[in-house]
Amino acid sequence: MSVLGKLPGDYVAGFVDGEGCFYLTYRSDTRHNRPGSPKYFRWTPYFAILLREDDLPILEEIRNSLDCGRIYHMNGGQVSYAIQNLNDLYEKVVPFFTENRLRAKKRIDFELWCQALRIVYKNKENKRSCSLEDNQRLAFLRQKMKEHKAIGTKEYKNNPSVSVKL
Repeated sequence: MSVLGKLPGDYVAGFVDGEGCFYLTYRSDTRHNRPGSPKYFRWTPYFAILLREDDLPILEEIRNSLDCGRIYHMNGGQVSYAIQNLNDLYEKVVPFFTENRLRAKKRIDFELWCQALRIVYKNKENKRSCSLEDNQRLAFLRQKMKEHKAIGTKEYKNNPSVSVKL
């Protein structure tokens, strides 16, 4: 952790406007080795910043400011700061960026992500199933989030098999 303490909230928000990413991933698996081949799925919201390794000190200060998350050393001389813990996302990240507003197009992405996070958080005890309506809403929100990401964003490898009707 940084010895410099916490960064001003508006600085962190500005930094995240440029370098941060709010993700909503979907994973499904069919367990063929179990009776009936049940299908499991999971929606996972998370927040991350990916930078060059020489920018590690600023990631440490941002981590200190948000008081959660981990820093990972990646291949190719990069470091990633990520928050995946659902409680930390809901109880620390959302309030932080609600108080320290994002100002660029990332704000729209954050607002959509918050809607998805609320759904996942509400269903956190029932990891395998959420209502069809919630599943459709999450698929819709993820698609809307994709529209606000940078050009060149990769296609999602795993998509829910629900038709989105709103």
